[in-house]
Amino acid sequence: MYSQNPIWMLALALIFPGISGVAAVDIYTSGNVEARNGTEKRLKCTFQSSSPVSKRTTVTWHFRHPDSSNEESVFYYHEEPFPPSGGRFKDRISWSGNIWKKDGSITISNLQFTDNGTFLCSVKNPPDVHGVAGEIKLSVVHKVTYSEMMILGIVIGCATGLVVLIVIAVVGIQLLRKNRAQQEEEEMEYVEEKELNYEHQNGMELQKSDYEPEPLMEGSETAAVS
Repeated sequence: MYSQNPIWMLALALIFPGISGVAAVDIYTSGNVEARNGTEKRLKCTFQSSSPVSKRTTVTWHFRHPDSSNEESVFYYHEEPFPPSGGRFKDRISWSGNIWKKDGSITISNLQFTDNGTFLCSVKNPPDVHGVAGEIKLSVVHKVTYSEMMILGIVIGCATGLVVLIVIAVVGIQLLRKNRAQQEEEEMEYVEEKELNYEHQNGMELQKSDYEPEPLMEGSETAAVS
């Protein structure tokens, strides 16, 4: 009688505020995910509970098609995994979690476009048996689309690479010009040095010829003797 009276239930909640929090299981999922058709995708579902995990802990997965409000059970875990024995996910869903690590994830293989929809992960860990199911919206596509951040990253990467190439090209051209100018300067110095050596050598020869005595004539020598 008292359990069905709202006033009595409110009074209990006010007197014992911790009772409502004991029976709650917090579930965490990966939210919206994308996957390419024909591949496999792990649907991550982890949970937190105020009670320790035990053999009574269960994980249930449901699927809701975008065009329907009905939910179909596609996977169940209680001490061991129970994959679907029929339906669209037969032989395509496998257990990829670890209940003792509070992980109730599953993996879907050979994804089809008909797998588009919402997957719901529910966990019961007695005495914690209440809580909101975690949802994952799966989109199966022909090709994985790039997010805006990925596109922005690619653009920034290309621009950065282009700037680096331009800087390398400018530095390379400057070094090439510097080496060429240095080489031309060395060639000019070599030519000038060679010309100076040539002029110096010619000057020495001219000076030598100026100071060389002229040879005496034979007639002069005979006259001097007589």
